[in-house]
Amino acid sequence: MKLDAPKLNLLLFFLLFYISAEAQIFKVEPLNNGINTPKYDEISPVVSIDGKTIFFTRSAYPLFDKTLKLEGEDIATKLNKNDYNKKLAEIFSEISGKTVRNAQRSSFNQDIWMARTVFDDFELIVHPKYPLNNALPNSVCAITPNGNELIVINRFSKFGGLQKGFSVCRKGSDKKWSFPEPIEIKNYSNVNSDVNLAMSSDGNTMVLSMQGKDSYGKNDLYICFKTGVNEWSEPRNLGSTINTPYKEITPFVSDDGKKIFFASNRPGTLGGNDIFYVEKIGEGWDDWTTPVRFVEPLNSDSDDSQPYFNSATGYIYFASNRNGSMDIFRALLMPPNPIYVTIKGRIINSQTGSLESGKVLYSPLDEGHLKNVYVSDDGTFELIVQKGKEFELIAEKSGFSGKKDTILFRSDYVYFKAHQMDLYLDPMAVNAKIELDPIFFEQSKALVLEDSYAVLDELAEFLKENWTISIRIEGHTDNQGDKKALQKLSEDRAEAIKEYLVFKKFIQPLRIETVGMGDQKPISRNTNEKLRAKNRRVEVVITKINDISGGLETRR
Repeated sequence: MKLDAPKLNLLLFFLLFYISAEAQIFKVEPLNNGINTPKYDEISPVVSIDGKTIFFTRSAYPLFDKTLKLEGEDIATKLNKNDYNKKLAEIFSEISGKTVRNAQRSSFNQDIWMARTVFDDFELIVHPKYPLNNALPNSVCAITPNGNELIVINRFSKFGGLQKGFSVCRKGSDKKWSFPEPIEIKNYSNVNSDVNLAMSSDGNTMVLSMQGKDSYGKNDLYICFKTGVNEWSEPRNLGSTINTPYKEITPFVSDDGKKIFFASNRPGTLGGNDIFYVEKIGEGWDDWTTPVRFVEPLNSDSDDSQPYFNSATGYIYFASNRNGSMDIFRALLMPPNPIYVTIKGRIINSQTGSLESGKVLYSPLDEGHLKNVYVSDDGTFELIVQKGKEFELIAEKSGFSGKKDTILFRSDYVYFKAHQMDLYLDPMAVNAKIELDPIFFEQSKALVLEDSYAVLDELAEFLKENWTISIRIEGHTDNQGDKKALQKLSEDRAEAIKEYLVFKKFIQPLRIETVGMGDQKPISRNTNEKLRAKNRRVEVVITKINDISGGLETRR
């Protein structure tokens, strides 16, 4: 059997992984002294997809961001040092349920730090300020697929305080971080304060370490799935193959989604927590191999946890207290094998040629609808997409209609440079068509197939975003059959789409008119089935754009 290049590379990848994991060939090295300190703890390494930036958490460090909002005011600017420290200690005591006397030395004093590689070794150290950091516990759990968003622990209010859970922070065009927006996880309930999260490379799956009501022990691994923007399904326990009566913590999901790395203090460790991995059996998330413990020197007789593997460099990063305080280490797990390509692009007004701020929606084409979002303040965007998968992209902005584009990078190529591309926005105008993917019906019926619901959902979101427009839904058929029957079918199909938008998506019915065109307006010849299929279609046309100028009050 002859293997093509992608399959051969994949075979070598797994062969090297298992050789590394079993044969004790690791060379473990601490990160530089700008990251690791002799007296304080450095934990939770999270590395960018290109391997050039690392986020980490520094704990109990005296130079933390002292912003502390209470009732909307920063009391760090109001109180003297002693009163401030006393108040912060009271807050940490309330969070932990134990008396905290020295807030600065508390493990709840956590700030996010980041380091960039200029030459080789994360030598440019940065301490981000408020709102990414504040005086409360701050730590990065994951980077979203678009590369400019961070998932952080806890949920924050601009008026002060925090709640259990997670938030997302976005980096704007000015390189500043936005205030954390809460992530909604259905029925999320963590019994203790020890929590962590990992996100799959496609952004659709999260693995949580938490203690729920159905946990086998103090912390188990759970899984949940993306259901909307910042919305996730109820966490589901990953079962007894992975979880034990002991702690399973700090998960990481491999780029291919087939492995989970994690740490545990179960029997058989060298001491404290050790790092393990499991591999998925099949395509679902229910069946897993027996956990495999990494050998020495990656694991040691100290606490080793928080694994984070980066395929672009081949390094696995982790935290360990083998040298005293917790520090961040790395070990070369396998040769570099970047599986992502960077796209740098522009959002362009098709009429003026100027840049437009807006959003870029994108997802693999086989997922059927666009899930991932990149928000652009200045009309430029930068995305990371996986090789070997065809991606669909579209720009979106109120008052405009976007044009979809697709892109595919071969998995057996190495791309040294970022790919340049432009996405176009058409200013909305009366009689302009709204670009949609095909909407499919049951044969000879006006029943929309379930596979097309995602397309109608996108149309509904477009109408909610652009609430000043009205539309006409036009049904079209081929020329096969009785003319009157074709006319009636086209009318019924247009009306079926309106009913979906009105009754399931709550779009105002007065904004939507329908018309059946039968076979009157073909876009191709009807000489064969392939050409006739193009004529069996639904088109959406803008009929009115309401003018809301002149000080009129409107309500969405």
